[in-house]
This record gives sequence, C-alpha cells and structure tokens, in this order.
Amino acid sequence: MSALVLFASPAPAVLAVPMCDGPPFDHFNADGTPAYDEIGAAENAERRLRARGIDANMTRFWNGCIQTFVDDGSGHQQMKFYDYDSLRELR
Repeated sequence: MSALVLFASPAPAVLAVPMCDGPPFDHFNADGTPAYDEIGAAENAERRLRARGIDANMTRFWNGCIQTFVDDGSGHQQMKFYDYDSLRELR
C-alpha cells in the first residue's frame, strides 16, 4: 500500500507546472534555419515586460511561458512566469 502512495504523490506537482502557447521554436524555414530565434524572442519579451514596468532580467522560455527573474523591492530576485502573448503573470 505504501508503494501506491509513493507513485501517486508526484502527480499533483506535475499539474502545477505552468504551460503556455509560446512561439513554436521547433518550426524551420525552407532552408533549414529556425523560424523563430529563442534568444531573440526572450530578449523581446524582456523588453515588453520592462515597458510595462516589470524589472525583468535573465529571461528565457520554459514550457512555452516566459520565465524571468524580477526584483522584489528588497534586493532579492523572484522567479516569475508570464504568458507570451498577453504578458499576464501566471500563478
């Protein structure tokens, strides 16, 4: 019975992972080059967040979402996730 509990307990953690419909980084142009530049898209997302007053840095994509670190006002960085299209914070 305890083995069942061990296998069942990780499932809720998997459901808490943010998932977004970010840029399709797996698409390629006819010449074989990537259709989307992940680094460029992350830099663009960081600029868009900063334009909204969010002090974003070290921005990258994770599960299609924007993952960035934001200064919490006390000198510490807090990891936050945002939707790529709407820039809505995901919680």
